[in-house]
Amino acid sequence: MAGKQPGADDEPRLPEDIWDRFQKDSLGQIEDTAPKEHSARWYEVTERLAADDARREAAPRPRRRRRLRPRMPEAPVPRAFAVGFVVVSVVLVLSAAAAYLQYGQVF
Repeated sequence: MAGKQPGADDEPRLPEDIWDRFQKDSLGQIEDTAPKEHSARWYEVTERLAADDARREAAPRPRRRRRLRPRMPEAPVPRAFAVGFVVVSVVLVLSAAAAYLQYGQVF
């Protein structure tokens, strides 16, 4: 009994083909073929997003208000005076141009 290791005969032995496949497999191949499981964080976020979507769908949507045009401020100068000012300005420019063409100088 001095040469025997304790528990060596008690362990079940693997068949040779399974042991060879175990030795030949690389970690990358094992990771590629292993099923992927989501993390607890993924489940938590998914549940929260689903709850947010359900809450948004259940919430009443506010009606869109019709946007009113902003009112123009009341002009301090009546519109007739503004139009008259433009007309007088155009007449003065045209008369100055006619004087320049006729006499060669404005004043």
